[in-house]
Amino acid sequence: MKKLAFASLVLALSVSAAEAAPCTYDMSPLPVVQGIVSGITPTGVKLRDGTTVILPDEFLAVVRLNQKLAVRGLVSTTTHTVQALALEGNPPVCPSAPTIPRGPFAGSPAYDAIHP
Repeated sequence: MKKLAFASLVLALSVSAAEAAPCTYDMSPLPVVQGIVSGITPTGVKLRDGTTVILPDEFLAVVRLNQKLAVRGLVSTTTHTVQALALEGNPPVCPSAPTIPRGPFAGSPAYDAIHP
């Protein structure tokens, strides 16, 4: 158990401060899913037990094959899929606030403009 906690701490520390932040919400009620990374997917990782973990983009850059991973998130009731919301640690590490691109909205003058 101590080795897994250390590995998740190392992973949490390897995420730069610009990419990760303290969690705004309480992550303690969420289940912890842990395992060894056996594959990298476009949206996350596959664990050795077959579980697919969907990770925030900020965490994808630091995950490596054969690395121990522990995350807190939402577990699918029908598939072996987890939507990770935080890396397990004390305290948990969350992705930074997402940058939401702002563009034309319905009803604005630029919304119906055709750009070549």
